[in-house]
Amino acid sequence: MVKRYPHIATITGETGGSLVNGEWVEGAPFSVEITGRFDPVDTNDVIRTNTDGDEVTVRGEFYTPVKKIEGATILEVPELGIKRNIICWYPWQSHNVISV
Repeated sequence: MVKRYPHIATITGETGGSLVNGEWVEGAPFSVEITGRFDPVDTNDVIRTNTDGDEVTVRGEFYTPVKKIEGATILEVPELGIKRNIICWYPWQSHNVISV
């Protein structure tokens, strides 16, 4: 039987800062491993809008059951040699799609 989510990816980013007792505390970097499936996009027809509102051409999509992780900026799949910036993270009913 084929594994639905055969890849292990590392999500890196930075948590946002916050006010603690009236003082600003800087955010901290984080790294999380998630499972999923990476599919390359071989056409320039797939365009998504990033968090800044800019339209960016998608080079691949990572399908995962993991819900959106706030502050995530980079997706890395070491076994495929892929390290790319996250454009957007779409939730669906049964899975999430990370466009890179």
